[in-house]
Order: sequence, then C-alpha cells, then structure tokens
Amino acid sequence: MFGKLFAQPKSKDSSAPPDFSVLGIDMHSHLVPGIDDGSKTLEESLALIRGLIKLGYSGAITTPHVMGDYYPNTGATIQSGWEELQRAMRKEGLSFRLEASAEYNLDDYTAGLFAKGDVLLMPGKQILVELSFFGAPPDLDNRIFQLRLKGYYPILAHPERYAYYLGNIKELERISDLGCDLQVNILSLTGYYGSPIAKWAKTLIEKGMVSYLGTDLHNERHLQALQNALRQKDVLKIIQRYTFKNKDLFNQ
Repeated sequence: MFGKLFAQPKSKDSSAPPDFSVLGIDMHSHLVPGIDDGSKTLEESLALIRGLIKLGYSGAITTPHVMGDYYPNTGATIQSGWEELQRAMRKEGLSFRLEASAEYNLDDYTAGLFAKGDVLLMPGKQILVELSFFGAPPDLDNRIFQLRLKGYYPILAHPERYAYYLGNIKELERISDLGCDLQVNILSLTGYYGSPIAKWAKTLIEKGMVSYLGTDLHNERHLQALQNALRQKDVLKIIQRYTFKNKDLFNQ
C-alpha cells in the first residue's frame, strides 16, 4: 500500500445526482453527543444523522476526538455514547448504519491507550489519526511506525489543514510512504477554511494522494456548509471524477 495512489480519475457521469452518494460512507464525524467539540445533545446528533442521509450517505463511522489535554476519551466512553445514540436512532426509525471509531491525536495520552490495546479501529484495522495544528510531534515517524507494528493502518486526518504542511508535497509523500493514507475534508474543497487550503486540498487529490474524503461534521453549521457544497460545481466535479475508498469501508 505504501506510496500507492488512490484518488484516481474515473469517467464522469453527467447524470449523477447532486449529492454524496458516490462516496457512500462518511468516515470522519463527531456525532457522539457531549464527549468532544462535536454534537452537544442527542437531539443534535439525530438531526446531523438525518442531514447525512439527505446528503446521500448510506452509513458513517463516527470519530470522536481522543486527546489527552482536551478530550481524554477511551473506548468505553465512546462506546457508551454510541450505544445511547444507536438506541435513539432505532426509536426514531432511522435506517442508517453508524459505527464508532475515533480520531486519535498522536500525543502521549493516546500512545498509552495504544500500548494497552484500548483502541477502536475502523474496518481493515484502519485508524484515523490527527496532529496538533501547532506542529507535528518530533517523533512522528516512530509513532506511525509503532502503529504499523501493531498491524494498524493509519489514516491522517485533514493534512491540508496543517499550516506546516501547506505546499510541502514531499513531506506528505514521505508520510504516505510510511504507510499512512490521507483523508481530506470536503469542506476544505469549498473554501470553508480559506482559499489556500482549498487549493492545496485539490492539488493533493489531483496528484492521487488522497484515499478518503470526510465531512468532519461537528454541528449544524457544518451541515449547512456541506449542503451548500452541493451547489459548487468544482466540488461536485472532483467527487465525481476521482475514486475514493469510502464506499468499500464496510466491505473490509
């Protein structure tokens, strides 16, 4: 898998509906209520899930933050919130497959969890990881290596948003060669985080370096922005032209 390009051009289907159904599965969101900076209440979580359904998604893997300084979640805290959300979804009659994993900040707290085996993996032993927005850990290579030694396949969340990687294609190629897939936020493509990030995200996709697209859905504001994205022809063109690995997640 190392160094392999995943976001490959595909033939354009001009009749494709204006939604995200071609992706099928969202693999980055914050829907478990009250445990990070995402959804605050059960009602908000249900509203966000209804929104994902309307956007064309058939399922999702929700990924609460796990980081020592702010959100010291564990597998148990995430599972408990996810189970409560599952019960509410059944009560509401929502036909939507929702699984739970996490977005692990590569800090000392999560290193301790990994050492104990307290980790919620995605299918295929994949694990979503993030870095500090202030800078990557100096031992990043070793942290990725340790995950690979355990048989895990890391996915780096939104590398386009890290200012210290902006325009640094060689560094992201190097990280990819260590065995790390890359996931870009759909909202990055829209300019939600600024035009330099939008341009950089599109460059990474065009160079075939991006394996997954994620909503990184936290709240109603993000949901509205995702709905607006469906009116941006350049965003739809990218989603329709390139093949991402989202749809195969539940087949692993």
